[in-house]
Amino acid sequence: MRVGRIPDDGFLLLALTPFRDIGVDRARAELKRGFLSRFAADVIGSEFPKLAEKMHVRTGIFAWHSRVVEMMIDPHPTHTS
Repeated sequence: MRVGRIPDDGFLLLALTPFRDIGVDRARAELKRGFLSRFAADVIGSEFPKLAEKMHVRTGIFAWHSRVVEMMIDPHPTHTS
């Protein structure tokens, strides 16, 4: 962004976690994707605060059996736009 090779309109932080079985495995994936996205957003926010202002956070879970990605809404977002 700084040298103009990519647009300066923001970037996407995408956190997807896979699961195999419906139930506990899926629930674990949901918790994990929330933790991973918040952790990454917090690191980016503390290390690169100006860059974090341009961050768009999206999270989801990935079902191995069907290869379907289900995007999720984080009830406690830290850095979203």
